Amino acid sequence: MKLSFVPFALVLIFFQFLPFGGTPQEKPEEKPPVKGWWVVSVFSVPSTRYSSVGGGIIKAESRGSRASLFRKVDEKEKDFSVLSWRWKVSNVVRSAIETREDRFDAAARVMIVFGKESPWGLVGKGEPSGMKIEYIWANRLPKGKNFEHPGEKNTKVIVLESGDGKAGQWVDESRNLRKDYKDLFGADPAPLLAIGIQTDTDDSNEMVTAYYSEPILKKR
Repeated sequence: MKLSFVPFALVLIFFQFLPFGGTPQEKPEEKPPVKGWWVVSVFSVPSTRYSSVGGGIIKAESRGSRASLFRKVDEKEKDFSVLSWRWKVSNVVRSAIETREDRFDAAARVMIVFGKESPWGLVGKGEPSGMKIEYIWANRLPKGKNFEHPGEKNTKVIVLESGDGKAGQWVDESRNLRKDYKDLFGADPAPLLAIGIQTDTDDSNEMVTAYYSEPILKKR
């Protein structure tokens, strides 16, 4: 019986696209959806989809999904104290209970990370670690409420907007980060490290579309 011959080089090309499990994988997306930002995904569920829609506006589409966008704070911004942005949501996550770890979804979330950069850098390296404040658009919790993150250490949460009353409208926000940090943690903050946004419905399996203007840091 005549045996067919497969060139060794072709075998190598085939196997370089196989994981150790032996099944083909899609090549990971290399280009970030928004210039200057990187995605942090939770791989057990489909990712929230982020896209730039022009004019410095980021669109987030969450269909029972979760992912975050982060950008590194520039060296000249590290000691700035005021963060301003606008956001708009199609609806709140109606079954969210933000004080519970298994129901901690939010239609919109802006995250600030304080700390020192790791020696190998931040960009594309996953979620930056440090002390964190999350500003959220909540379901029913009252505006102004703050609490410990139910699933993360060293993280405080502040409710800035709540309910569907302003759904479909742009809402302006501005926060004094230094003051918020001192009020929440009782100490002066470390330098700013990263800014993140997140629209999250993986626990509720609901659907939300949110828009964010890229947050801007100012001295005062």
